[in-house]
Amino acid sequence: MEEEKYKELVQRYLEKKSTDEELEVFVYLMKQGKLDKHLEEMMNTDLGLEQDQVLLPEKKAWLKWFRWPMAAAVALTAGMLFFFSTRKQRSDTQIGNQMIYNSASSVLKKILPDGSTVWLNPGARFTYPSRFGKFRAVSMQGEIFFEVAKDQQHPFLISSGTVLTKVWGTSFRVRSVPGEKITKVSVLTGKVSVRTASKIKKEIMLLPEEEVSYNKADQDLLKTPIEPGSDMMIWRKAELSFEDTELSAIIPALSRYYHVPIFLKEEKLKKYRLTADFKGKNLPDILVLICKSVQCSYTSIGKEITLSTANQQFNHL
Repeated sequence: MEEEKYKELVQRYLEKKSTDEELEVFVYLMKQGKLDKHLEEMMNTDLGLEQDQVLLPEKKAWLKWFRWPMAAAVALTAGMLFFFSTRKQRSDTQIGNQMIYNSASSVLKKILPDGSTVWLNPGARFTYPSRFGKFRAVSMQGEIFFEVAKDQQHPFLISSGTVLTKVWGTSFRVRSVPGEKITKVSVLTGKVSVRTASKIKKEIMLLPEEEVSYNKADQDLLKTPIEPGSDMMIWRKAELSFEDTELSAIIPALSRYYHVPIFLKEEKLKKYRLTADFKGKNLPDILVLICKSVQCSYTSIGKEITLSTANQQFNHL
């Protein structure tokens, strides 16, 4: 049964249908050598050529090509130039903006073309180009947490209303919800500069555990330390692992570690036992791993998180 799952994972990878989380599992298993056999089998199946499939040009046909009139050769060259030119134009037109909207009640994770990762809270909207240029420019509404891949030559720029955030490689959250008077940028690691696009030009540099609030009414930026117990802490990397432990014990431990109320809706969920290493994972990623392990889903309403076996969904792109 396990080998069948490995085979399906390799098949989806070769067909370029893997989700971000399946890619993570694929790389993890590949490093352990558990996919070698299936990769070799499928690559041989896809790439193997029978003897009678290998075609060599006949000498007569080769000589005949050189007897074509010059006009035909020119026409062929022009046709090839037109083909490649048209193909390039077509590919250029396909390079546009991608838009993501999280309509679910759980956090949505997306890996960007540059390797950066974003987590969209419910109701968040995110727009990014299918291919980044000199600047990695994106725009957003709602609440999104970013882990930006380091690239000193290509700054990462985020537009959220009249607030512009510029980073090179760090993890932070931006909250800019339509209808709310305050836009907030909170930094977990690294360094971020925040400025306004309004008439009052002001720029503030943020370090870890700092945040800035922009008041749309007076168009001012105010820097403050992140309060202890802030919901921003769900994005910090865990230092937790469990050995054959019931969910009834794991969930309270996560709740205490992240200062967030987490509940199990059904009694049967409490009896599931897990052996898991959550080191280096944030809370949304941990919840996805738990849900996949016990076949449940989670919802996030306000600051409360509930795991349930009803309406199973794994929210990722």
